[in-house]
Amino acid sequence: MSRVSNWIQPRLRLWAIYRELGYVPWRKQRETKQNKDGIFKGTGEAIIPFLNNDAKRTFSHLFLRPGFMIRDYIRGQHERYLAPFTALLVFYSVFTLLLAVVQPGAVKSTIADGLIEGLENSDLQMDLAVNKNTIQVDSTTRSDKSNRIIQSLLSTATQSLILTHLDLYPEKADTPWKDSLAAVEGDLRSKGIPLFLGNFLLLWFAMVWLLRKKHNVSVSGAAAASAYVLCQFCVFMFLALLVTFGKSADLGVFVMGILLFIDYRQWLGLGNRPALKLTIKTGLIYLLVTILFYFLLSMVLVAIALIRA
Repeated sequence: MSRVSNWIQPRLRLWAIYRELGYVPWRKQRETKQNKDGIFKGTGEAIIPFLNNDAKRTFSHLFLRPGFMIRDYIRGQHERYLAPFTALLVFYSVFTLLLAVVQPGAVKSTIADGLIEGLENSDLQMDLAVNKNTIQVDSTTRSDKSNRIIQSLLSTATQSLILTHLDLYPEKADTPWKDSLAAVEGDLRSKGIPLFLGNFLLLWFAMVWLLRKKHNVSVSGAAAASAYVLCQFCVFMFLALLVTFGKSADLGVFVMGILLFIDYRQWLGLGNRPALKLTIKTGLIYLLVTILFYFLLSMVLVAIALIRA
């Protein structure tokens, strides 16, 4: 047992040093070598994601020491890691490509896909109901008006969803401006931007709200932290795909909460209870802002539908 303890203790100490610093201080850093032609080795690695040193270091540190990495970047160690928004584009572009290979129908099999199909069916049924009411002699003006309002609501909701998913439904692009919009949406979706944009904005807002005064985190620092947290989620979505053999990349709220809890502990140097409270507060603010956003959006759609009716 003493031999095992003597073997484990220095390695645990080494692991603690690495997590704090991000490197082993007494290990000599590898220098970039130059070929005979005057070209530095590794120059071509910058062209391909995850092959240059900054990308590989960002990937490994997000997995091994995510909170410490966020702390190091905010403190000014920008040259060691990918920039936050560059990392978002690189990580989610690769993840979108991998998801398209492993699950070809996953991009289109979204909640919006089912909603569009359901709303179109409801709209069709409403058209039939309205036509039937116009044939009946005893149909009143009030029922006709309510039918028009309901039909307008369904039509407005369907068109709104289709306009935000035109690249997935090219047959719906029946005008030149819709073709242009579909091309823009397709380019954004190929970079994985729809996968992280909404989450990034909401998480950024929650972090600014909670951390700006009490923990002296700037708005730009909160933006960088939220971007790296989403990159960390992307790393674990990669792992979820591997563990489930390509069946699912969903992390779940509980796993994301654990990852954010670890980030807060390492980044801000908090204990378990303060980090847990901060994680719960972040989730609650995220949820409240999401509900408020969709409530305001629904009010706008209802107003448009009433005007059209």
